[in-house]
Amino acid sequence: MFFLDLDRFKKKVAFIADGITTDYEQLEQKIAEFSKHLPKEKSLVAFLMRRKIKDIVAYLACLRMGHSVLMIDPDRTQEQKEHLFNRYKPNLIYDDSLRPYYQKQHDLYEALALLLPTSGSTGSSKYVRLSLENLQANCDSILSYLPLKSDERSISSLPLYYSYGLSVLHTHLQVGASLVLSEVSPIQKEFWELFTHYKVTNFNGVPYHYEILKKLRFQSKKYPSLRFLTQAGGKLHKNLVEHFAKDALANEKLFFVMYGQTEATARISYLPPHETLQKSSSIGIAIANTKLTLVENELVFYGKNVMLGYAVNYEDLAKGDELHGKLHTGDLGYQDNEGYFYITGRAKRFIKLFGNRVNLDEIEQKLKQTINELVITALDDKLFIWMLEDHTEEIEQILKNEYALHHSGFTCKLLKEFFYTPNGKIDYKRFEEII
Repeated sequence: MFFLDLDRFKKKVAFIADGITTDYEQLEQKIAEFSKHLPKEKSLVAFLMRRKIKDIVAYLACLRMGHSVLMIDPDRTQEQKEHLFNRYKPNLIYDDSLRPYYQKQHDLYEALALLLPTSGSTGSSKYVRLSLENLQANCDSILSYLPLKSDERSISSLPLYYSYGLSVLHTHLQVGASLVLSEVSPIQKEFWELFTHYKVTNFNGVPYHYEILKKLRFQSKKYPSLRFLTQAGGKLHKNLVEHFAKDALANEKLFFVMYGQTEATARISYLPPHETLQKSSSIGIAIANTKLTLVENELVFYGKNVMLGYAVNYEDLAKGDELHGKLHTGDLGYQDNEGYFYITGRAKRFIKLFGNRVNLDEIEQKLKQTINELVITALDDKLFIWMLEDHTEEIEQILKNEYALHHSGFTCKLLKEFFYTPNGKIDYKRFEEII
């Protein structure tokens, strides 16, 4: 397991935070010490996880002691936090330190190790239930294609309560690599100063990060320590995939485009770097020891990293494995003759417009070939197209020529900025709320 026997890496650096280095022997000692403060009986621990060594120590100690961890974004409003506390009734709350909350012991499924939110923005109580086997299987599969060795060093570009950010932590611990911990965002100059100072070797980002880096004219050659980049957390437009793939190729770096869902403990497929330019619209091939297939055009995934099921309150925590390794992703797509998969849209991102079934993702991608910054949502039988700059005439022409859509079927709206979840994904619900 990625969280056991960490002192086998001895004096190798595990974490760097605020200029202070923690090696693996010290990390092991810290985990052992914190474990003494945890109850022996399996408990539910609500975790407000920040990018701090002490928070990681507490998290790893909870996994070791067999507790169930409920991850909560520490930046949620107090009302949202209380809503989750009331729904799940955690025995303990970790928010920089441990405190008791609910005294009665829950009937927790023995294999339940981690609960991750399905929503990064609304404070929804819907969570993904994961086991240690899920976490380890996902970790092993990622390491089968990413060139992660013990001399690698990443930087915390993603939240640790988020499946992508956690997967970076887990894989680096598994191989004895190191992480620079900071709350600074990749869109800030200070992030790249840390990157350079500590000779970081890999960068991990969501589409929002890469969109910003393109605007900032990011060039990987400026960072000689950088070996590879990864992207997940949503579909990156093919133009951006090609841009960063060309940059990586020109500077002898590797660029990995990846696809996944929290329901699959983060990762489902990846696009090998040597195929990125030729198949820039593809999500690639299934990760090791799993299977990806199509059932009535929907991507269906099989693997040991598939979640146990969902939870919406503490009563659901007694449930066992409801999916048995099979996940209906809700993504529609196809497979080419070389075995590579492509996504055409979400099953739920369809509406009936003038009697015809319309794919919002397909239209959004078509418009983005001309206008990079836009978002499409729908309400009832009408499209809403959100822009940062006015491209109404161009949009009307494209929708008329490509889809024969009458202008009464859509409305263009200007915004000063788009809405994103804390994970960097487009927050479609926020757009829908202001219609």
